[in-house]
Amino acid sequence: MDKQKPRLCENKDECCGCTACATICPKQAITFNYDMEGFLYPRVDFTKCVGCLKCEAVCSFKKDLKTPLMEDSKTKIYAAKSRSRDIVTNSSSGGMFTVFSDVFLERGDIVAACQYSYESASVMLSIITDKESRDKARGSKYIQAELKDSFDKLIALLRKHREKKALVFGTGCQIAGLDLVLKSMNLRDRVVLVDLICHGAASSNLWKNYISKIESEKGSSISYVTFKNKRNGWESPSVFAIIDGKEISIKSYADWFYMGWSLRESCYKCPYTRIDRRSDITIGDYWGIQNVMPEFYDRMGISLVIVHTESGRKLFDNVSPAIDYQLSNRRECLQPRLISPQRRPNDRDLFWSDMQEKGMDYCIEKYVEHDDVSIKKKIKKCLKRLLKIQ
Repeated sequence: MDKQKPRLCENKDECCGCTACATICPKQAITFNYDMEGFLYPRVDFTKCVGCLKCEAVCSFKKDLKTPLMEDSKTKIYAAKSRSRDIVTNSSSGGMFTVFSDVFLERGDIVAACQYSYESASVMLSIITDKESRDKARGSKYIQAELKDSFDKLIALLRKHREKKALVFGTGCQIAGLDLVLKSMNLRDRVVLVDLICHGAASSNLWKNYISKIESEKGSSISYVTFKNKRNGWESPSVFAIIDGKEISIKSYADWFYMGWSLRESCYKCPYTRIDRRSDITIGDYWGIQNVMPEFYDRMGISLVIVHTESGRKLFDNVSPAIDYQLSNRRECLQPRLISPQRRPNDRDLFWSDMQEKGMDYCIEKYVEHDDVSIKKKIKKCLKRLLKIQ
């Protein structure tokens, strides 16, 4: 009998790049390679593959596309922020990433989160062992993480330190893939999974080329980059890099991200743009908080916290003395990426064709955000529309 061949990526919009398939493969027959747009996709070496189909079994993206998760009445939803002004100021929203990770770091447990590497100009899922390193992982990152062997390293740590538990942060698709891998290895009960409300995953190679161009023009390397600086407030973030002590705008790259041109094909079909997830907790910005809880609004940011499981509830209860919070509900917390994925732009294919044939300078001039208004106005407009249809 011929061995069965796994069907992992017949269509690019069915693969989110989470690496769960490569992690579970007993023969290490799956590698991830860049496509022309700079996204990583799996490739199976059929000389190694034994046809066990374990890879297909942990492909959560396909599973959840076909059969979305059911609504769970036990889910609890909160608006929350750290009681530390410093933490809120230096976080993307209300500082819940810092608050949650403090619990695990202070116990000597494992924390894994995405960090930006200035050496490789890439985002990687890293094991964090101290608060100083954790603080460097704060902030939004408009670049898809290159996970590579990150899941393998986490699993190895869990097996080596059987007394420890782990807290892992990631996008909805990354966490969903890891959830199935951990369950298949009987490790899920030792890990608390926290996923993010995500706009989408932008090409890592596009960012590398973009920032390389800027560094070449300036004759020096960037020392700092931020995609969501809150110096003008939470709803009017600044995007910039610093080279030789001077701010350099990276708004053109942010425009490509916000408008959806630079996103992975799977992002336009994302099954995790909803309240119910495979994680224990979901966190993100509580956009529209001023409309439903005006007394709780903070111009420096409020986090939305969605607690799905008993493990998530225990962690939330653990941090409650360190936060201010208010109970919310499914209707009040609605925002665009809890309703549907980012729309695929009609000119997405043209964007990538122009990028490859006409170059980055051309795309910087041509592809700009159409609606030059503040995030605050955009979200307010969108929320009003969403609330009308509920």
